[in-house]
Amino acid sequence: MRTLTIALSVTALLVCRGSGQSPDKSDQRDRVFFLTHTPTVQQFLEVATVIRTMTDIRQVSTDNDQKSVTVHAAAGQIAMAEWLFNELDNPAVQTSVLHEYRVPGSNDDVVRLFYLTHTATVQDFQEVATLVRTIADFRRAFTNNELRAFAVRGTAAQIGLAEFLVKQLEPATTPASREYRMPGGNDDVVRVLYLTHTGDIQSFQKAATQLRTATQIKRVFTYNTPKAVALRGTADQIAMAERVAKEVDKP
Repeated sequence: MRTLTIALSVTALLVCRGSGQSPDKSDQRDRVFFLTHTPTVQQFLEVATVIRTMTDIRQVSTDNDQKSVTVHAAAGQIAMAEWLFNELDNPAVQTSVLHEYRVPGSNDDVVRLFYLTHTATVQDFQEVATLVRTIADFRRAFTNNELRAFAVRGTAAQIGLAEFLVKQLEPATTPASREYRMPGGNDDVVRVLYLTHTGDIQSFQKAATQLRTATQIKRVFTYNTPKAVALRGTADQIAMAERVAKEVDKP
């Protein structure tokens, strides 16, 4: 039987050690989770890494043969780890249910799982996840390709923005473009535009670059399959982006 410490190089989008938490060492305890619905070692390690990344637990080890994850952490961290374990080691995920965990004692520290069930390929799934992470500025985010699960941890405002973006990009049919204004930021606007007449992917990417250059918006990211461009900037920049989009997205 082998026990391995989880490697930092497992396919995380981003692993951040800064936790914002200072667990009381006297409150540390051990907990072992046995994952029964992860058929491959890779999937098992991805689930284990999601748990470590989201909870900021540093003392984590895995046993590939037993499919077990052992953690040594504070009670609050273990409670979050248990929630993640129950979510990710579940063969019958209900995508219509809200998969969210609010950290006790904090009104602005939220963990959310999104299941991107309409992304046909792993590349599509990764593009959506990277777009959401980039536009919402998540420091802690992780993907599980097999489950099409995207885990993020951030403020309530970041989670709200992520939900907006997922609803824009996930439906089987492309929704009408709408905007999202960040709470407390009167001039912080997010918009998703669809350049449906730009031809092939190369032409679409060229049009997206024109949008970025003309508006000087720094946060611009694309999703190739529906030819979607997500932008985050000032109200004036977003208004200019819409005008430019009409010029470059002609039949």
